Amino acid sequence: PECEELLSAPVAQAWATKSNENALHDFTLEPIRQSVAQAWTTSTQVNFCAQAYPTVPANHKDHPTLQVLAGFLRNGYLHSAIREKGGAYGGGASQDGSSASFRFYSYRDPRLEETLTDFAKSIDWLLNTEHADNQLEEAVLGVIAAMDKPSSPAGEAKAAFYNRVFGRSIDQRMTFRERVLATTFDELRAVAERYFVGVTPSVAVITSANAAQTLKIEGLEVIKI
Repeated sequence: PECEELLSAPVAQAWATKSNENALHDFTLEPIRQSVAQAWTTSTQVNFCAQAYPTVPANHKDHPTLQVLAGFLRNGYLHSAIREKGGAYGGGASQDGSSASFRFYSYRDPRLEETLTDFAKSIDWLLNTEHADNQLEEAVLGVIAAMDKPSSPAGEAKAAFYNRVFGRSIDQRMTFRERVLATTFDELRAVAERYFVGVTPSVAVITSANAAQTLKIEGLEVIKI
Protein backbone atom coordinates (compact mmCIF):
# COMPACT_ATOMS: atom_id res chain seq x y z
CA PRO A 1 0.00 0.00 0.00
CA GLU A 2 2.75 2.48 0.88
CA CYS A 3 4.29 1.96 -2.59
CA GLU A 4 1.02 2.25 -4.52
CA GLU A 5 1.49 5.89 -5.47
CA LEU A 6 5.14 5.35 -6.46
CA LEU A 7 4.14 2.48 -8.72
CA SER A 8 0.87 3.72 -10.18
CA ALA A 9 2.08 7.10 -11.48
CA PRO A 10 4.93 5.81 -13.71
CA VAL A 11 2.77 2.95 -14.99
CA ALA A 12 -0.09 5.28 -15.90
CA GLN A 13 2.32 7.66 -17.61
CA ALA A 14 3.95 4.81 -19.54
CA TRP A 15 0.61 3.55 -20.84
CA ALA A 16 -0.44 7.07 -21.82
CA THR A 17 2.81 7.75 -23.67
CA LYS A 18 3.36 6.75 -27.27
CA SER A 19 5.39 3.55 -27.29
CA ASN A 20 9.11 4.09 -27.77
CA GLU A 21 12.31 2.71 -26.30
CA ASN A 22 12.49 5.48 -23.67
CA ALA A 23 8.91 5.16 -22.43
CA LEU A 24 9.73 3.13 -19.33
CA HIS A 25 13.06 4.70 -18.40
CA ASP A 26 11.44 6.73 -15.61
CA PHE A 27 9.86 3.65 -14.04
CA THR A 28 12.18 3.46 -11.03
CA LEU A 29 11.98 3.13 -7.27
CA GLU A 30 14.40 4.41 -4.68
CA PRO A 31 17.06 1.78 -3.90
CA ILE A 32 16.82 0.00 -0.56
CA ARG A 33 20.02 -0.20 1.47
CA GLN A 34 18.61 -1.78 4.60
CA SER A 35 20.46 -4.72 6.16
CA VAL A 36 18.14 -7.54 7.21
CA ALA A 37 18.65 -10.95 8.83
CA GLN A 38 15.95 -13.59 8.45
CA ALA A 39 15.66 -17.31 9.10
CA TRP A 40 12.69 -18.97 7.40
CA THR A 41 11.94 -22.24 9.16
CA THR A 42 10.26 -25.36 7.88
CA SER A 43 10.59 -29.13 8.09
CA THR A 44 13.92 -29.68 6.34
CA GLN A 45 17.15 -31.57 6.85
CA VAL A 46 19.20 -29.31 4.60
CA ASN A 47 19.68 -25.56 4.47
CA PHE A 48 19.55 -22.81 1.87
CA CYS A 49 21.81 -19.86 2.66
CA ALA A 50 22.10 -16.40 1.12
CA GLN A 51 24.10 -13.29 1.95
CA ALA A 52 23.90 -10.01 0.01
CA TYR A 53 25.89 -6.78 -0.09
CA PRO A 54 24.63 -3.56 -1.69
CA THR A 55 26.73 -2.72 -4.74
CA VAL A 56 25.98 -0.93 -8.02
CA PRO A 57 23.58 -1.16 -11.00
CA ALA A 58 24.57 -2.51 -14.40
CA ASN A 59 25.50 0.90 -15.84
CA HIS A 60 28.14 1.60 -13.15
CA LYS A 61 31.84 1.32 -14.00
CA ASP A 62 32.41 -1.18 -11.15
CA HIS A 63 29.75 -3.61 -12.39
CA PRO A 64 32.04 -5.49 -14.83
CA THR A 65 34.72 -5.88 -12.16
CA LEU A 66 32.18 -7.23 -9.68
CA GLN A 67 31.01 -9.71 -12.31
CA VAL A 68 34.57 -11.00 -12.64
CA LEU A 69 34.95 -11.03 -8.85
CA ALA A 70 31.91 -13.30 -8.51
CA GLY A 71 33.49 -15.87 -10.80
CA PHE A 72 36.87 -15.50 -9.13
CA LEU A 73 35.47 -16.22 -5.66
CA ARG A 74 33.23 -18.98 -6.95
CA ASN A 75 36.00 -20.84 -8.80
CA GLY A 76 38.86 -20.15 -6.42
CA TYR A 77 37.31 -20.55 -2.98
CA LEU A 78 33.58 -21.15 -2.70
CA HIS A 79 33.35 -24.28 -4.85
CA SER A 80 35.93 -26.05 -2.72
CA ALA A 81 34.75 -24.74 0.66
CA ILE A 82 30.99 -25.07 0.19
CA ARG A 83 30.55 -27.96 -2.23
CA GLU A 84 33.61 -30.20 -2.02
CA LYS A 85 34.37 -29.81 1.69
CA GLY A 86 31.01 -28.62 3.01
CA GLY A 87 28.85 -31.07 1.09
CA ALA A 88 26.32 -28.60 -0.33
CA TYR A 89 24.62 -29.51 -3.59
CA GLY A 90 25.44 -26.08 -4.98
CA GLY A 91 26.79 -22.66 -4.05
CA GLY A 92 28.65 -19.64 -5.30
CA ALA A 93 28.47 -15.88 -5.80
CA SER A 94 26.95 -13.48 -8.33
CA GLN A 95 26.75 -9.77 -9.05
CA ASP A 96 23.23 -8.66 -10.01
CA GLY A 97 23.05 -5.30 -11.72
CA SER A 98 19.24 -5.21 -11.72
CA SER A 99 19.09 -5.23 -7.91
CA ALA A 100 22.52 -3.60 -7.41
CA SER A 101 23.63 -6.40 -5.11
CA PHE A 102 26.43 -8.94 -4.76
CA ARG A 103 25.10 -12.25 -3.51
CA PHE A 104 26.60 -15.36 -1.95
CA TYR A 105 24.44 -18.48 -1.87
CA SER A 106 24.27 -22.20 -1.17
CA TYR A 107 21.49 -24.72 -1.58
CA ARG A 108 20.75 -28.19 -0.24
CA ASP A 109 23.48 -27.47 2.26
CA PRO A 110 24.10 -29.68 5.34
CA ARG A 111 25.86 -26.74 7.02
CA LEU A 112 24.48 -23.39 8.14
CA GLU A 113 26.62 -21.08 10.29
CA GLU A 114 29.79 -22.56 8.77
CA THR A 115 28.65 -21.68 5.25
CA LEU A 116 27.91 -18.08 6.24
CA THR A 117 31.41 -17.97 7.71
CA ASP A 118 32.86 -19.30 4.45
CA PHE A 119 31.19 -16.45 2.56
CA ALA A 120 33.17 -13.98 4.69
CA LYS A 121 36.34 -16.07 4.48
CA SER A 122 36.25 -15.91 0.69
CA ILE A 123 36.69 -12.14 0.90
CA ASP A 124 39.62 -12.53 3.30
CA TRP A 125 41.11 -15.09 0.91
CA LEU A 126 40.89 -12.60 -1.95
CA LEU A 127 42.48 -9.76 0.00
CA ASN A 128 45.20 -11.64 1.87
CA THR A 129 46.39 -14.36 -0.51
CA GLU A 130 48.68 -14.30 -3.53
CA HIS A 131 46.82 -15.55 -6.60
CA ALA A 132 47.95 -17.06 -9.88
CA ASP A 133 47.28 -15.19 -13.13
CA ASN A 134 45.35 -18.13 -14.56
CA GLN A 135 42.75 -17.79 -11.77
CA LEU A 136 41.90 -14.27 -12.95
CA GLU A 137 41.96 -15.37 -16.58
CA GLU A 138 39.49 -18.16 -15.82
CA ALA A 139 37.10 -15.73 -14.13
CA VAL A 140 37.32 -13.24 -17.01
CA LEU A 141 36.73 -15.92 -19.63
CA GLY A 142 33.74 -17.17 -17.67
CA VAL A 143 32.03 -13.77 -17.93
CA ILE A 144 32.87 -13.46 -21.64
CA ALA A 145 31.66 -17.00 -22.34
CA ALA A 146 28.33 -16.21 -20.68
CA MET A 147 27.96 -13.19 -22.98
CA ASP A 148 28.89 -15.11 -26.14
CA LYS A 149 27.10 -18.41 -25.61
CA PRO A 150 24.64 -19.22 -28.41
CA SER A 151 20.95 -18.97 -27.69
CA SER A 152 17.71 -20.08 -29.29
CA PRO A 153 15.84 -17.66 -31.59
CA ALA A 154 13.36 -17.06 -28.77
CA GLY A 155 16.21 -16.42 -26.34
CA GLU A 156 17.85 -13.96 -28.73
CA ALA A 157 14.55 -12.12 -29.18
CA LYS A 158 14.00 -11.97 -25.43
CA ALA A 159 17.52 -10.64 -24.84
CA ALA A 160 17.09 -8.00 -27.56
CA PHE A 161 13.78 -6.93 -26.03
CA TYR A 162 15.24 -6.47 -22.55
CA ASN A 163 18.31 -4.70 -23.92
CA ARG A 164 16.00 -2.21 -25.62
CA VAL A 165 13.66 -1.78 -22.63
CA PHE A 166 16.55 -1.12 -20.26
CA GLY A 167 18.51 1.02 -22.70
CA ARG A 168 21.50 -1.30 -23.13
CA SER A 169 23.03 -0.16 -26.40
CA ILE A 170 25.64 -2.09 -28.37
CA ASP A 171 28.23 0.52 -27.34
CA GLN A 172 27.42 -0.03 -23.67
CA ARG A 173 27.73 -3.79 -24.05
CA MET A 174 31.07 -3.39 -25.83
CA THR A 175 32.29 -1.11 -23.04
CA PHE A 176 31.24 -3.74 -20.50
CA ARG A 177 33.16 -6.38 -22.45
CA GLU A 178 36.29 -4.23 -22.65
CA ARG A 179 36.22 -3.54 -18.90
CA VAL A 180 35.82 -7.24 -18.15
CA LEU A 181 38.82 -8.11 -20.33
CA ALA A 182 40.92 -5.38 -18.69
CA THR A 183 40.20 -6.46 -15.10
CA THR A 184 43.24 -6.66 -12.79
CA PHE A 185 43.90 -8.13 -9.35
CA ASP A 186 44.18 -4.61 -7.95
CA GLU A 187 40.69 -3.80 -9.24
CA LEU A 188 39.24 -6.96 -7.69
CA ARG A 189 40.73 -6.06 -4.33
CA ALA A 190 39.59 -2.44 -4.67
CA VAL A 191 35.92 -3.29 -5.26
CA ALA A 192 35.99 -5.89 -2.47
CA GLU A 193 37.29 -3.29 -0.03
CA ARG A 194 34.83 -0.69 -1.30
CA TYR A 195 31.66 -2.77 -1.09
CA PHE A 196 32.35 -5.55 1.44
CA VAL A 197 34.86 -4.50 4.08
CA GLY A 198 33.14 -2.93 7.09
CA VAL A 199 29.68 -3.47 5.57
CA THR A 200 27.00 -5.54 7.32
CA PRO A 201 25.42 -7.83 4.70
CA SER A 202 21.82 -8.97 4.58
CA VAL A 203 21.39 -12.64 5.47
CA ALA A 204 18.53 -15.01 4.73
CA VAL A 205 18.36 -18.75 5.27
CA ILE A 206 15.81 -21.51 4.94
CA THR A 207 16.39 -24.03 7.69
CA SER A 208 14.77 -26.03 10.48
CA ALA A 209 13.47 -24.44 13.67
CA ASN A 210 16.14 -26.19 15.74
CA ALA A 211 18.97 -25.10 13.44
CA ALA A 212 17.72 -21.49 13.43
CA GLN A 213 18.25 -21.38 17.19
CA THR A 214 21.97 -22.01 16.70
CA LEU A 215 22.49 -18.91 14.54
CA LYS A 216 24.41 -16.13 16.26
CA ILE A 217 23.24 -13.20 14.14
CA GLU A 218 22.27 -9.92 15.79
CA GLY A 219 18.67 -8.90 15.11
CA LEU A 220 17.78 -12.22 13.47
CA GLU A 221 14.07 -12.50 12.60
CA VAL A 222 12.75 -16.06 12.64
CA ILE A 223 9.75 -16.69 10.37
CA LYS A 224 7.86 -19.97 10.21
CA ILE A 225 6.89 -20.99 6.70
